[in-house]
Amino acid sequence: MANISPGEVIMLAISFFLVAILGPMALGEIFAANTTGWTATVKTIFQTLLPILWVIGVAIRYIPRK
Repeated sequence: MANISPGEVIMLAISFFLVAILGPMALGEIFAANTTGWTATVKTIFQTLLPILWVIGVAIRYIPRK
């Protein structure tokens, strides 16, 4: 069993709720952004790669490490 302090559990819960609340709002803003005048490459990076990187970052943060 791993030794986890109560403070770590509280911080993990708070950070999880922040990601769960702010994440969908941020993704909604990304997809609703005005991309008029942007090249196709920039649109692809902004609307496809950025959300994928966000999901990878969240997964790395919440996957337990040994």
